[in-house]
Amino acid sequence: MRYMMRSKEKVLLHKGMDRVKREEFQEAIEFFDQVLEMNPKNADAWNNKGVALYQMGDAEGALTSYDEALKADPESLEARRNRAFVLRAMARFEEALEAYEEIVVGEPEASDFRNLAAVLVGMGLLEEALGALMEAGHLEPSIAVEREIEALRRVMMEIAVRAQFGGFLPGEGDGSGRTD
Repeated sequence: MRYMMRSKEKVLLHKGMDRVKREEFQEAIEFFDQVLEMNPKNADAWNNKGVALYQMGDAEGALTSYDEALKADPESLEARRNRAFVLRAMARFEEALEAYEEIVVGEPEASDFRNLAAVLVGMGLLEEALGALMEAGHLEPSIAVEREIEALRRVMMEIAVRAQFGGFLPGEGDGSGRTD
């Protein structure tokens, strides 16, 4: 259940969001902290504080903020997506995979499946990544998704061919570096 913000909270939250857009992240955090002093369960303030912290290079602080946002509003899709993105950026693929799998169970967008695919590629699970990209393509057909699908298929094909030819593509020689 979402909490109804008081008007002062809304004003401060919007000031903070404006500072994020201007890339004035420390000032943004100060506004979000003011909101959180008034209402420590303001999920939007926690989520936006996480965005500012991440932009300042504090990924761990961002994750803490997203976790607080989700404590305040377990249904916050924005906080879930932001948390999953940061986990992926930190190469914490197992946790990112779990986060994206939770996101795609509900009402996912194509971008959720594309992000899931990126995590799966990072984990070396190319078949599963291809499946996620195909889901993205079904939800929102686009040239960009089709290109990603084709690129992944090419990579998978190259891996299969290299496996068949001892790690080398036909015509690459034996890998000894000789140029006879």
